[in-house]
Amino acid sequence: DGLLYFFEENSEVAKIKDSSFNSRWLKNAYGNDAVLPFLDKPIICSGSTMGEQVAIESYLRGMVAQFDKTKCKLKGCDQGFHNYIYYSGGLSNVEGIRDVVVYEQGKGIINNLGVLRAKPLKEWGLVEDETMKVLNWDKSVSAVAHQFDRDGDLNKHLKGIRQQYLKSYWA
Repeated sequence: DGLLYFFEENSEVAKIKDSSFNSRWLKNAYGNDAVLPFLDKPIICSGSTMGEQVAIESYLRGMVAQFDKTKCKLKGCDQGFHNYIYYSGGLSNVEGIRDVVVYEQGKGIINNLGVLRAKPLKEWGLVEDETMKVLNWDKSVSAVAHQFDRDGDLNKHLKGIRQQYLKSYWA
């Protein structure tokens, strides 16, 4: 059995109930009563899931089963499935999954930045002024910055770097 690693969005900014997208995906797929216990929980981003192969394979079978059960076709419903199977205990005692480790936003290998778009990441103290490196809350450099494109300054900076690489590559 292997480990799965999940990464939260910032729960001080938004919980599931605060996100019209996340609450709609869950309610559409499972019904209001089934998801009421989860609405005050942190959003766990499905787009930043990691794990050992055996655990990922079991997780993916569980995700497919959620689609088969709910037939939810809303764009983003996979994140509803992801949160539902975690918060409902659907990943407990699953063959292939030893444990699910959940990291708070800005405290794990993947830093989910999506819900922090209310103000620039520099104002949150999550981007170094000089280098534009994305930081965790402890000021270490984030290994992976997920949804960096939600920040205008960082997105512009990284697009510029990309253009430099492309220009150098094609030269």
